Amino acid sequence: MKTVVIEKFPLFEKYEEKEKFFMVVGMLFTRQITLAKAAELLEMRRDDFSKLLKLMGLEYSYMSEEEIEQEKKISEIL
Repeated sequence: MKTVVIEKFPLFEKYEEKEKFFMVVGMLFTRQITLAKAAELLEMRRDDFSKLLKLMGLEYSYMSEEEIEQEKKISEIL
């Protein structure tokens, strides 16, 4: 099943490029690498990579869910 999803992925032409994209995105979302490093690994500009993620509907935040909640609470107090 994984192979079929990767093969049908519309970005990139070669299977290896598609597979690399999925691996890098997985590492990004599990916080193993930064957005800048992910873009570098994919040989893309950081802002272009960020736009691509948004176009794909993938929300990426530098902060964890807990940090976001803390920020919201602090801003409400202020």
